Amino acid sequence: MAGALHPLSYDPCASRLLSRQPPEELHDLADWVCDRDPYGELPSLRAALQLVDAGNVDTRPHIAHQLWCAWRQASWTAGTARPLPAKVVSGQHWLDETRGHPTVLVTPMTLTTADALHTFAAVFADRQVIAFGEGAVPRYGAGLSMANGDAGSIRDILGHLAAGGVLGTYADFVYAGRDAEFTTLFGRPRPFSSGFVAVASRPGTMLLPAAISLLDSEQIVVGFDEPLLVQGTPRRTRSAREGMRQLIAHLLEDLIRRNPQQWLLLPTLTFDCPQLARA
Repeated sequence: MAGALHPLSYDPCASRLLSRQPPEELHDLADWVCDRDPYGELPSLRAALQLVDAGNVDTRPHIAHQLWCAWRQASWTAGTARPLPAKVVSGQHWLDETRGHPTVLVTPMTLTTADALHTFAAVFADRQVIAFGEGAVPRYGAGLSMANGDAGSIRDILGHLAAGGVLGTYADFVYAGRDAEFTTLFGRPRPFSSGFVAVASRPGTMLLPAAISLLDSEQIVVGFDEPLLVQGTPRRTRSAREGMRQLIAHLLEDLIRRNPQQWLLLPTLTFDCPQLARA
């Protein structure tokens, strides 16, 4: 299904067609997909869902969220989207605790890139945010900078963090061809960006777990957990990075379990994603 939705989301012509559909059509389409399974993927999706939430075999909410995200991306591509309001619903005191510290968000992929960037910019309106994105990702305001993987990206990221800024990126996805390190997520091999692991491992950094969810298709809500201060690393760099990978995986599992149906990468637990780095 992801292969079918990609051109509808990003193609200039096809995106205009999808973006013009009313939300009610998305609900009907989700029902149709779940009834007919046109791509033969529902058994794998149910298996993935049970790895995260044992006993849950209801795939419709996940299909509906995938379709909504494709519709939102199509709207961004067609130039008709507008930012959704974003609200912190829990953990404001944990967010406040990170002020003045280099802060790295740990959050699973639950929204389109554009919606996630707007959320980061809104929630951290009084701080400099730098986001990492593959390819050409547009800027979304003076308070948000972009790093796209070129030679100066790490330097820019470290500069923002040294000034008490925030790094916002999806910790659970790294493109094929990028430097990756592997651990396990829900018992399955999972790549993490080597650059992300290195930045997150720096002493003095605060890791801030964040759960970002869609509420009623009209508002984005954010909840923060207690931040973790990286106070130092063992003498053995390899051991330190292994420990950081395991920590990131643990934080992600906890966040994903709260709302597995909106985790866009749920299918990748049980079948290969060609864009995702592999061991």
